[in-house]
Amino acid sequence: RLWCGSVSEPGENLRYCVEDFILFFLIFVLVNTTGSISGLTMAFKVLRILLTSVVLITAVVNVWFVAENWSMENTPPWELEVEDRGNRKMNETDSDTSFVEDGMDIQVRSGKEEVSVVVDGKVVSEIKDKNVRGMIVFVLSQTTGSLMAVRAFDTYSSKDEGQELIKFFGLLQEGRIVCVADEAASNLDGDVRSYIEKLGSRYVNVLGWRDMWAFIYQQATNQRKTSVESHQRSPDFDSWGNDVTIRAYLKRETGMSTECNWEQNDAGRRRAEFCQKFEGYGRVCHCNDPESIDFHPPPLEDGSRLDLPVLVMAGNRPHYLFRMLKTLRKVQGLNPTMVTVFIDGFYEEPASVAQVFGLKVDRHEGISKRNSRICQHYKKSITTSFENFPDANFLVILEEDLDVSVDILSYFKQLLPVYENDESVYCISAWNDQGYEYTVHDPSMTYRIETMPGLGWVLSRKLYKGELESKWPAPDVFWDWDMWMRTPTQRKGRECIIPDISRTYHFGAKGLNVDPAMNEAYFKRHALNKEIGVRINADLMYKDNYEKEINRLLSQAEVLDHSRTPCTNPKDFIPDTKDKIYVFYIRMEHPKDYTTWINVARCFRIWDLEARGFHKSLWRMWIKGNHVLYVGCPASPYCSHKPTNIEAIYMPNKETRPPDNNFFAK
Repeated sequence: RLWCGSVSEPGENLRYCVEDFILFFLIFVLVNTTGSISGLTMAFKVLRILLTSVVLITAVVNVWFVAENWSMENTPPWELEVEDRGNRKMNETDSDTSFVEDGMDIQVRSGKEEVSVVVDGKVVSEIKDKNVRGMIVFVLSQTTGSLMAVRAFDTYSSKDEGQELIKFFGLLQEGRIVCVADEAASNLDGDVRSYIEKLGSRYVNVLGWRDMWAFIYQQATNQRKTSVESHQRSPDFDSWGNDVTIRAYLKRETGMSTECNWEQNDAGRRRAEFCQKFEGYGRVCHCNDPESIDFHPPPLEDGSRLDLPVLVMAGNRPHYLFRMLKTLRKVQGLNPTMVTVFIDGFYEEPASVAQVFGLKVDRHEGISKRNSRICQHYKKSITTSFENFPDANFLVILEEDLDVSVDILSYFKQLLPVYENDESVYCISAWNDQGYEYTVHDPSMTYRIETMPGLGWVLSRKLYKGELESKWPAPDVFWDWDMWMRTPTQRKGRECIIPDISRTYHFGAKGLNVDPAMNEAYFKRHALNKEIGVRINADLMYKDNYEKEINRLLSQAEVLDHSRTPCTNPKDFIPDTKDKIYVFYIRMEHPKDYTTWINVARCFRIWDLEARGFHKSLWRMWIKGNHVLYVGCPASPYCSHKPTNIEAIYMPNKETRPPDNNFFAK
């Protein structure tokens, strides 16, 4: 009993218990028959019989044990056909009684090289992109088997992706059939595993490095639906588990209502058409109390709207676009008739997302590939916009992976006169590359900088038509459009105006130049302005006025202790004061010498991949509620303010970016 109770597998329990019983019986016979020759002879006969029995029984039990491990451990008596080609079998649970008789054949394949879903012999989705990793989720209609959503969650590189996975599951409508394929579970936290376990998975808690897993379940709130899964372990650290394929024959669900009694108007028709095709948009498709799809932004404080064309640059990231448009419709002063969503490619879902809000959509064929394709997308969209709005002197350019502040147009409106009248202004941007939660303070403050941030910006017709359009990189030139615009040849010494607190927030964790890990390190802690009615002193942004302002600040600034750096003294580099002005001088032998600045940026946990956000080798930010200026000497003309007894700090050795637990990050 002790031995049997210590074994975890039921097959092993039976085998060892049978063997123990035989051995015990053998000893009993020997002990009780050794008193005579005849008894001893009988004992040997019994011994031969028992040994033969042991061999036969052990062989039978071992075969049964292998079969037991290959099959489900507790197969319930539900009548669903299921096929598995992995080394772990599936879990089946009850099916809904509202199903009708005709069936739906669903197969999911999960492997190192590809992931696919087949419904009734037809491939409805297949992914062979090596850059797509993590949990891949496919959502099918329970009535037609048609594909309604595909989402990839990079649970290899970011724990946040697991939380996004939970959110996505929570957005799905009742009854949807969900297929999940796994290639990476490295950052799949326990709470995410527990959530998936509650959906019916029996193996999610044992998923390991490079294991293969496939899982089918049906979205249900009040009762258990069908769940099917298979799992293949990785044999070693350097290898992937074998491909797995699962197959489920489900009944089509028609007993439930497939239509909602939405309003009988244009908005209701748009909603019905959208929700028949697509999933993952939460309350937009709820029958009861659905989320509004009206696109009626509030006016400016004076009751007016800004007649300024707004371009929304999009690709095939419909859920990003949906989030972005929900923030855009809250922008004060926006004229919805002047908003156009430009889509790079003839993708149906992002176009439908824009159309469900009643917005104009312009789709065009993608030209070239990678960064050149994006570059051509910008040129085509900007050119088309100026053609469609011939009276517009400026355009607002936004992207599908940006939240926007309520006052973004008010911010632009106040600065447009400077852009129009000051030839030294290159653009107005809503984004501050150094604008983190712990480095900003004043929503009314603006800066002039020599770099072009993008991420929500205003472009003038004069600049585009007069200079940029004719020189725009050709399709065979692989330039990032924003990097090209930052080159000295295009910028010609002009500067962009940016806010202290950004008017956009970059949430896109997946794109050509960003992944979840990078987004978490460099974008997640950016600040977004929440205030309305902010008054900006735009006159300070004229070139001459800005020079006077910088010199005024430096003349009033207190010089920091130059025996310290943000790296050696992260806790007390900036004194615990409020509303003071400080200055710190760093070594810059020439305007392109960023060695010390990059180290300062690393220790501040701000943008350190290259130098951004500077004006004449000077950076500005807020720390602990104090305005801090960093001047690079001798490169900057502002070094004239440096006391003669102060030596500019030099940090030649690469510093380590600190963890997110110092005072800058709190």
